[in-house]
Amino acid sequence: MAKIKKTNAFWKLANSVVNVIFIFLVSLPFLYTLGFDSIYYKIIVVLLFLAYELIVAITPKKVDFGDIVTGSRWIKKYSVKNHMIFAFLYSLSFSTTFIWIFFPFDLLLVNILLVQLPFVLKTGYTLHGYLSGRMAGTRDIKKVTE
Repeated sequence: MAKIKKTNAFWKLANSVVNVIFIFLVSLPFLYTLGFDSIYYKIIVVLLFLAYELIVAITPKKVDFGDIVTGSRWIKKYSVKNHMIFAFLYSLSFSTTFIWIFFPFDLLLVNILLVQLPFVLKTGYTLHGYLSGRMAGTRDIKKVTE
């Protein structure tokens, strides 16, 4: 079997961007009625993201829209427990989109530039992927192990 290559920082970011866009589109009715600054809107969006990832975690293939669009798949089969932990941690990371201290998206930038990117460059995993069992993805679908 050929060597399996993990996804890189670009593809991990692209995957997340697709997932964020999908959840944003799903949340549009709430955005329209509540407004972006509403704490209720922010909580609803984070809960939508968590629900989305938990649903993905219990599906047979365990792929989300980000995986489909970027052509990514898990590098091997991980347990449902791993996927559930990943869903919670990924949602926690996603929540930095809606929480800020000094200016809008400051925690998101800190998360992306000072946590996720260095972690991916050093280990090959996002922080949530590492903490949930060193879960890694691949873009070479034909070489994914069963």
